[in-house]
Amino acid sequence: MSLRRFSGLARPLDLAYPTNRWIGAASLAILAAGWLLRGSISGDWLASGAWASLAALAVFLSWALCRELDPDRERIAFLASGLALLGIAITGLPDIAGLFAILLTIRVVNRTTGSGATALDGLALFALTFWIALGGVWLYLALACLASILDGLSAPGSPSRAAIGVGAAVLATGAILVIGPNLSPFEPQMPTTLLAVLLAAALYPAVRDADSVETPADETGKRLSSMRLRLGQLLAAAAALGLVLWHGGEGFAELMPLWAAMVAAGAGRLHERRR
Repeated sequence: MSLRRFSGLARPLDLAYPTNRWIGAASLAILAAGWLLRGSISGDWLASGAWASLAALAVFLSWALCRELDPDRERIAFLASGLALLGIAITGLPDIAGLFAILLTIRVVNRTTGSGATALDGLALFALTFWIALGGVWLYLALACLASILDGLSAPGSPSRAAIGVGAAVLATGAILVIGPNLSPFEPQMPTTLLAVLLAAALYPAVRDADSVETPADETGKRLSSMRLRLGQLLAAAAALGLVLWHGGEGFAELMPLWAAMVAAGAGRLHERRR
């Protein structure tokens, strides 16, 4: 039974590819090292195992996000993983649910799998982002709605997908009016915001070079759409900047792996231009 019957966003980790094996091994190594280190210090092996598992998952998500932002540069994604690991050591664990929501949102638009999001994908993504929104962070739900609209309007277009996005946005707006007291206030912090703008600008080389991406889609083997890739990159930057504008330094730390992926993707393209 084909996975694509159920999901157009899932990308199973094919261990036939060397880089996939490397990130799998690196994630397991981080899990083991983190568990042993924290466990030996705290003596709480259960809590240490949970922390190490989330840290390893965050590093993996940074790698996966970088692969979405620049599909051509497989090895540069490991720079993202290294930066994410450093960030976790400094700021602590990020928001895994938010990172996963952003990863799925990017895939809705850029279609690196070669398939559009299925109805099950849409329900899962809106359920996840609405659950996050109940905690006061509505940004991910707004991005999911926007991604659905952009997916429907981008070639190959689908008016029904755009309509679903508009409908979800209307429902989300109604929910915000009903659950308004839980909405986080707009609290920009100037130093953190300036840092975020500078780091977001680091993604520009990858956005600029989206036309030159040669990677084929997983299912179709056709070259990825540069316009869709660019939209996915811009959504990632909007998510990162938006969370910093609303949550300041806390928001920055929550998406540390995404910042690492954006910096690595831009650095990879910049390095290539200077060779």
